Amino acid sequence: MKPLITTVAALKELATGIAPDAVGASTVLFLWDGPSADFLLTGGDGEVDQRTVIVRGGFGDDPFVPDHLSRVRREVLSRLASFSERAQAPGPLSLPRAWHQFKHDNLIAFFAVPGTDGAASRWIAEVLPGARADVIVWSGTTSNNKESLEEFEAMKPPSPLVESEWLEAIARAREHFTKLARPEPSDVEIALPELERAATRGWSFDEWMKVISEDQRAFVNAPTDKSIRLRGPAGSGKTLALTLKAVNEASRARAAGVDLRILMVTHSWSLATEISDSKDALGLGPLDEIEVFPLLEIAAALSPGIANEGDYKLIGNDSFSGKVAQLEEIWDLLTEFIDGDWVTYRASVSQAIQERFDSEEADERVALAWDLLVEFGSVIGAAAIFPGAGAESRYFGLQRASWMLPLATREDLRVVFELYRRYMERLDSRGLWTSDQVLADLLNDLQKHSWNRGRRSEGYDLIFVDEFHLFNPLERQVLHYLSRDVSVYPRIFMALDPRQSPSEAFIGLAADETRSSSGAEADDLGDVAQFELTKVHRYTPQILGLVKHVHHEFPTFDLGSEWNIDFSSVESAKTEGPVPRLVVSGSRTGGENDIVNAVHDRYQAGPMAIAVVDTRQWERFSDLASRLDGSPKFHVSVIAGRSDLDGLGYRKKGLVVGLAEYLAGLQFETVLVVGVPDMETGRSPNERARLLSLFYLAVSRAENEVRVFVNDDDGGVPEVLDRAVANGLLVREQGSLL
Repeated sequence: MKPLITTVAALKELATGIAPDAVGASTVLFLWDGPSADFLLTGGDGEVDQRTVIVRGGFGDDPFVPDHLSRVRREVLSRLASFSERAQAPGPLSLPRAWHQFKHDNLIAFFAVPGTDGAASRWIAEVLPGARADVIVWSGTTSNNKESLEEFEAMKPPSPLVESEWLEAIARAREHFTKLARPEPSDVEIALPELERAATRGWSFDEWMKVISEDQRAFVNAPTDKSIRLRGPAGSGKTLALTLKAVNEASRARAAGVDLRILMVTHSWSLATEISDSKDALGLGPLDEIEVFPLLEIAAALSPGIANEGDYKLIGNDSFSGKVAQLEEIWDLLTEFIDGDWVTYRASVSQAIQERFDSEEADERVALAWDLLVEFGSVIGAAAIFPGAGAESRYFGLQRASWMLPLATREDLRVVFELYRRYMERLDSRGLWTSDQVLADLLNDLQKHSWNRGRRSEGYDLIFVDEFHLFNPLERQVLHYLSRDVSVYPRIFMALDPRQSPSEAFIGLAADETRSSSGAEADDLGDVAQFELTKVHRYTPQILGLVKHVHHEFPTFDLGSEWNIDFSSVESAKTEGPVPRLVVSGSRTGGENDIVNAVHDRYQAGPMAIAVVDTRQWERFSDLASRLDGSPKFHVSVIAGRSDLDGLGYRKKGLVVGLAEYLAGLQFETVLVVGVPDMETGRSPNERARLLSLFYLAVSRAENEVRVFVNDDDGGVPEVLDRAVANGLLVREQGSLL
């Protein structure tokens, strides 16, 4: 098999879990079969970027990892991406202790996966000299097939890099992504929600104001003398209402000759672009009064420290990609610490901390990494505490809040601060800094006299925040200082999605084990009004009935008052439709056959999705997507992560296969809800609530028809769906008995 030449960005995309056969359907990846090597690139890769060459030995059905590592392909690919990224840092390459590295000249061997895969699999890699720091992954070894670096050095072949082929691959990738960005014929368009993307209809502001619901209109016309929380179920048009209100306030101020500065803040570039496009499509011409940016971009523009950072680079280009990279860093740090120096701290800390550090459960370790991420960024970093003399004492003196990681003793605090010190040291040695560090620096700058004066011209009169629930405590604090007038409370208009939380978006089921929360107890916004959007336009009354049923399963769970919505007053504005179906199959194989039959049945009706509820079942449905994509009858797109949403075409026909949690914001004629596990047996209350939440999210993506697929191998019909059948909200059908 020819070598694979790729990049860090492409490896990270692969590590999201996309099946090998589905790479060709990805809107982010481009695979080119070159004369002497295969090339895998993303749209952002260029001629001078670092290259990672994987010399493929022992590769079979999976072209990206050796056969014996195919079960842990995400972990393998993620570590390869991390290794290449580390190779670019200035100075000698140093890997975490948990990687168990060996070096010989330019060669380095390290464990291929976190922990062990049972075979002690290692990569033998080489970092080529030069500023580019190209990486060649020459070979893999196991405990049964050991090879010393000295032996390998003696027989190492020439570099497989051919410069002319690399340049041709880059050119072909650019051509591919340029074509991908062009609008496709209308018969292959997938429409995003009409209510949340004004640009899809091209309606003017006045036309929208005539058709929106009374709840939306009340919000758009509400006074701006106080902050407003805008809450509503999926499909209620929160983003649209937020955009219309910002435009309305800008237009009114312009007509009155008032200088008004408006900021619309998001968590990602993709959402910022969506809002900006919708704003520009309203037919009012340029609205320079309104700026739309991710919070991280605003921080980069306002913080003077960023311009003076020289060779330091930011992890990620928005909060989401940055947090993914930070979690990986903290995971490695934790593993190294627990395998090493933890024994010297263990006896002195509280029993609760002992149990968390001692746990061998992967989900608990990931949850601990998340809690440390919140502690490092939103507590220590927000207080501008840096490792050094007196820093530990300052940390000990901080007042703890209920949303923070519970640390009962001074020794608990001491071990966490030691981890923070090592974390900062690791980042600094590689010339990296995080979004939380940028925001912590900005927060410090915003509290100075210079900003107190400068905000009169640089600050904003009105601040609109979409996906407010995803903003952590540090990010929420920054928002308060962006207002223009210090004599009044900031006027912030926040759109909340009641069925999402940050930790779940990043660490999935492991969120059940976290101890810190996503938001501070108080937001210091003064008198905050509440608006509920109670009329949904996305789906039929029959689908709304099932959504309400799922929602009413939540009262026994402690989700917090911020997430409560009164579904008793929610109505559907759409015409009647079919009652959702529950298809019960005898086995997983039978269930997959029934799903394929449903795709054949509904494909011509309009855009459809296969929404996977249980993330642990993603791999097999990703494989199913690959098989469906092999048919010329279907156009299949796979969404394995948030980054796959960027550049997704808008097609009136086509099939999208993705995890339910990543389908938020998309709309389909038909949704096939799959990967629905037993939600009762052995589930904690938090895990049960999360699965119900994801099921709710999957169902609410449908406009007209929902079909839910369960099978005996996965636990049969969950009790919550049995009750829906009993109440006439689902029609049960017998699926394949195979």
